[in-house]
Amino acid sequence: MGGIKALLTILCCLAQVMITHQNGQFIGASMSFTIINGTNGLEVQLDVISGWVLGKGPCGINCSRASINSNTEAARKEVFQKQGDSHFFGNWTVEIKTNGMKTSQVMDITQDVCSNIHESVVDVSEKARWEQVWTVVRYPMIKDAPYMDIAFEGLSWRPLSLQGENALWHLQMKAKPQLRSDTGKPNNSPQAFSKPFYRLLLDKENYIRIATIDPDGDHAACSLAEYIEAGIASRHPLPNITVTEDCIITIPSKRSLGYHNGSMGAVGISVRDYNVSGLTSGGRLEPFSTIGVQFLIQFLDNISEPSFIFPTPEGNHKFNIYSGTTWKIDVYAEPISPALIDHFSCLGRQHEDVKIINFKNTTVPNHANVMMATMTWTPLHSDVGNHIVCVGVEDSLG
Repeated sequence: MGGIKALLTILCCLAQVMITHQNGQFIGASMSFTIINGTNGLEVQLDVISGWVLGKGPCGINCSRASINSNTEAARKEVFQKQGDSHFFGNWTVEIKTNGMKTSQVMDITQDVCSNIHESVVDVSEKARWEQVWTVVRYPMIKDAPYMDIAFEGLSWRPLSLQGENALWHLQMKAKPQLRSDTGKPNNSPQAFSKPFYRLLLDKENYIRIATIDPDGDHAACSLAEYIEAGIASRHPLPNITVTEDCIITIPSKRSLGYHNGSMGAVGISVRDYNVSGLTSGGRLEPFSTIGVQFLIQFLDNISEPSFIFPTPEGNHKFNIYSGTTWKIDVYAEPISPALIDHFSCLGRQHEDVKIINFKNTTVPNHANVMMATMTWTPLHSDVGNHIVCVGVEDSLG
């Protein structure tokens, strides 16, 4: 049987395009791509997982937890008709330079993307007021183009008190059709998965871990995004924020640095994939590709949120499982009194059919009102590869 490596995370461009004001509904996204064989040649498949203020995103004005896994086609059309703006959920552009061109050319492909979009709701937090959707688009690789630089941008972020209102979001990545000498195939970008919105405590050394994998088995490395890759976060990065190569983000949210109760800011992370063999023949480590991850953070004096407790596995725990067998893992969560745990949710980066079963009260020494749930998944042979699976929990107070 084929082996499946499964990564379980317990945490849970330069174009003159008209951009209209969009009432601050965006709260983060991550982009990735794979190169596939289409009907008429190579195509780039774009995967975007984006977060929006609840009721203002592609899930529609009636978005709720019941919308999870639903298709957004009807809701998107309803929003477009109401707003009268086909760019309401952002602009898509592609920059190319074919062998016969002296300069690069930027094209607006928003209409092409919107007419070929496949999108569904990944997660909804009714209490925290956000929605998250997964968008998949296929676009043909342009003949004789050595690269395609694809960008997704728009107005605007939910108001960012640390970086300004009406802030532009911007993510981009470069896809290349050339075959790699080690795999004999075009490169696929790394993939990342995170919540779109985090709450962190003031005057504390806060840590956020972003789950990353690479479908080609390359080494994926994180860094703080810079320049145009980071959008608003490059011009006004959060004070003293640092990012390690294995994607642990540290934010010392001291008041003396400008953080205050209720303040909000955007974070931009770049994830690059490198050959696992190390340096290139020229002695310089060059990435195959780069993707962007962006999300919103709110800083608060007090946070009353449930937490995962032992014996739940640590975040970014890796499991090796086999196709045709059933994987199960128990997770335990404790609320802040007087709240009670009322909901677990499973999120698969590739819509893996992971389920929650055996939701029940349990006893854990030195903890109160603990609820346990079992995550379960039976992968198929077609699932062989790397996966990211996350679990989230909510209590009765949100």
